[in-house]
Amino acid sequence: MAVPEAPLLQWPAQVCPAVGMGGRLPRKVLIRRSAIALGLIILLGLAKLLVSHRVTGPDSLSALPGGRSVVAGLDIGGTLSDYELQTLAASFRVDGVVSLGGPSVAEQVTVTSLHQSYLRLAVPPGAAPTCAQLHTLVNFMHSHASGGNAVYLHDDAGGGRAVATSDMLLLLRGAAWSAVAPGMTPGELQSLSVGQLLAINQLISALQPGHHSSPGNPYADARLDPW
Repeated sequence: MAVPEAPLLQWPAQVCPAVGMGGRLPRKVLIRRSAIALGLIILLGLAKLLVSHRVTGPDSLSALPGGRSVVAGLDIGGTLSDYELQTLAASFRVDGVVSLGGPSVAEQVTVTSLHQSYLRLAVPPGAAPTCAQLHTLVNFMHSHASGGNAVYLHDDAGGGRAVATSDMLLLLRGAAWSAVAPGMTPGELQSLSVGQLLAINQLISALQPGHHSSPGNPYADARLDPW
């Protein structure tokens, strides 16, 4: 008893070339074409998965120069390319960018084109932000680090200025230094200059409840302001 053949894949009549009897493609050709089509579908799926992982993968931020998510709403790192700024906007919901480094018209134009807010605070290398600059920064955080959005704070290379400023923001938010310090990586801790460590200590002193800072403390007017 003959075993019936499995039904062959049929091309629509309007696109089926007239090959062989009745315009029907040979079985081997159909099988080969079906295998190629299936392979292309698999390759396209893998490519889409790889692109998605590149943009939204859990390690994307750490792949940036000095990049790290400090807390919800605050990311730090170094200066970014236009593509990296676009990635932050699309994948990390960055709504504002703060530059602690030198002026960059190109960066400001890119950030503005991405419908993000831009703030530049001139903090010299090895220094920490002043009390007035921290006040400006906290107001910026209130506006752009809520509702699931975040602010990207950067210096030239994700070094001491970005680290010291983020630490001071956490202190102003009400975090204790004993909770802030363990969050730093060994590299970040080593990036802090003597002047930045002194500024952090002065801010801690100024924020102590019931403690009157010395008149020489540049952060004597600082107050807790949870952003």
